[in-house]
Amino acid sequence: MLPSGTQVDAYVLERRVALGATSEVYAARHPVRHEAVAVKVLSTRWCGHPEVVARFLNEAQSLLELRHPHLVRAMASGVLPNGQQPFLVLEWLPLDLHQWLPLVGGRLSAEDSARIVGQLASVLAMLHARGLIHRDLKPANILMVRDGASAPEVKLADLGLAKHGETARPMARHVSTAGSAVLGTWDYMAPEQWTHSKQVGVEVDIYALGILWFQLLVGRLPFQGDDEQSLMVRHVMQLPPLVLLEGLAPDAQRTFLGRMLDKVASKRPSLMELQALLASSGAFPREAG
Repeated sequence: MLPSGTQVDAYVLERRVALGATSEVYAARHPVRHEAVAVKVLSTRWCGHPEVVARFLNEAQSLLELRHPHLVRAMASGVLPNGQQPFLVLEWLPLDLHQWLPLVGGRLSAEDSARIVGQLASVLAMLHARGLIHRDLKPANILMVRDGASAPEVKLADLGLAKHGETARPMARHVSTAGSAVLGTWDYMAPEQWTHSKQVGVEVDIYALGILWFQLLVGRLPFQGDDEQSLMVRHVMQLPPLVLLEGLAPDAQRTFLGRMLDKVASKRPSLMELQALLASSGAFPREAG
């Protein structure tokens, strides 16, 4: 852990606020402007793994290049003075959706759920248009901008597992992953993500968004299991319990959500269709995408 007072770029670290699988996040502040930021640093134990380093650098480059109202903003990146650990300076948004949901009772109204889903659909559509597939959509990677009792606003974070497709910028560093590797978070992974995660398309993000939408409405995940094997079987073979959505959202939204969770990737609707549905219901304006 980096000590308090360490200077990273123009900012001074105050404390570590999160410890992830491959990186650490610190609260930091500009010594003159007193601007609060988050500094994400690759953990030292992963600095000798080229693929992990490449993923971190790709995320930094993507976030520095891209701008969207619902994508976390990056301000700077570089390497610590030790010459090993890359870092990324991000806007300060300390509360994520995973932390916020229990504070509001574990689930949201149809209106607020659709609002968050619409915001995420708009930023995912932008990423997909630029050849990026997020592959790890989950509450812990969704940061709260406005967390009041109504009209919540979010930003998508963590492009660490983002897959760079054929239309992605040529500067992206190549990442080679073993064919058998499962990339993602089990509770939100599409069937094809379990079986051949290297070859997945944008449909995995649509599936994960459907899982999240279900969770926001019902207050629980559609598929539950105690281990990887049981969750894989449920995602690949079991139909989602759509009956739990009755009375929680309009019929059109419930039907559409079921399509997002189709086992066959090609049968899932597009983000454009989702945005049109939400716009027609007044849940999320079309121009916000």
